[in-house]
Amino acid sequence: MGPRSKRKVQKGKEGENLAAGLLLKQGHKILERNFRIQKGEIDIISEKENVLYFTEVKYWAKTSPIHPLEIFSQAKIRRMKTAAAYYLSRNVSFRDHFVSFSLALVTEKRELKYYLHLF
Repeated sequence: MGPRSKRKVQKGKEGENLAAGLLLKQGHKILERNFRIQKGEIDIISEKENVLYFTEVKYWAKTSPIHPLEIFSQAKIRRMKTAAAYYLSRNVSFRDHFVSFSLALVTEKRELKYYLHLF
C-alpha cells in the first residue's frame, strides 16, 4: 500500500471514529463497524429507539464540486440495502425496527455533518 492509500485509509478511520463518537453522544448503541459481505458493506450500524441506522462515512474536501449526497449512486444504494438485508436476516431481533440509511460527512476541518433517512 502506497503513502497515498495509507493516508486515505487513515482519514477513513478517523472519520469513522468521529461519526461513532457523535452517534454514541446522541444515544445510539453501536452494533457493528465495517460490516462487510461479498456484495456490500456498511461503515457503522447503530440502534436508537427502535430505529436501526446503516451509516456510510465519507471524508469530503471543501473544494470538491460534487455535493456529498451525490455519492449514493443506484449501485451504492443497492449494495447498502443488500448488506442491510443480510444483517437483518442474521439479527432477527431487529426485524420490527424502522431502518434508516444515513451519511456521516467529515470535512477537512474534522467537522461532522450527519444526514438521516436518505433512502
